[in-house]
Amino acid sequence: MNYSDTAHIAPPGPEAANQRWQHRLRLLGVSLCILLLWNGVCDLIYGYSPALSGGGYFSPAVWEVVRTAGGRSHGMVLLAQTAGWLYPLYALSYLPWWLGMRQAGVWLSLVPCALLAYALLMIGGIQHCGWAFLSVLAQAKAVAGSTDPVFYATAQSYILDHFLMGDLTALLAMYGGAVWHAVAVLSGRTAFPRWMVLVSPLGVLIITMAVGAALPAPLAGLVIAPFGTWYMLVPCLAVTIWWWRRPGLGQEA
Repeated sequence: MNYSDTAHIAPPGPEAANQRWQHRLRLLGVSLCILLLWNGVCDLIYGYSPALSGGGYFSPAVWEVVRTAGGRSHGMVLLAQTAGWLYPLYALSYLPWWLGMRQAGVWLSLVPCALLAYALLMIGGIQHCGWAFLSVLAQAKAVAGSTDPVFYATAQSYILDHFLMGDLTALLAMYGGAVWHAVAVLSGRTAFPRWMVLVSPLGVLIITMAVGAALPAPLAGLVIAPFGTWYMLVPCLAVTIWWWRRPGLGQEA
């Protein structure tokens, strides 16, 4: 085939472009949902307690679980940190949301999705990699003992202070971005139907906490301890399914 033959070959049309978008978003969404299952395992290592009811997770009793990682071993706590490595990938879960929201403009699409993506990037480092440090003193005390309770309590307080300071912007972006995102979906200006606010990060957070609070031990911990996983997994799965069934993928907005 010479140059004159190839010159008459037409470029791929809109249908081929749509198929490529479908394939890429399906692959992205399915891959992220699978990876997010590991995040749930790590959440349970950090925060699950079979002794706490839903109400217990909203009481000071939960601090004992956080402070000791439920009494789990040093090796298990190290394992739980590995989920933090994947948060740069989890942040990509807001790309399909942005694709369906961009027709509403920057303030109702890019800004809330960027806030949520930033929150995930920070939470991966501060919470999932850093959460283990909250239980360091309890781990060390279990192995070597502690003969100075004042020093132990002071050190624990300082560790918590540093953790909360490092996590401050992540929490603001997480909750602020979730509310902003929900407002955008409810505005009716995005490609998504308004009912999808139920599977948005804010909707999932509210439903998870309400259901978890009503459950007795040991079931409550299975819902509330991995609330961060539900916060990411359900919206990712929902938006992946929505785009999967949507004709004209990549041509919205």
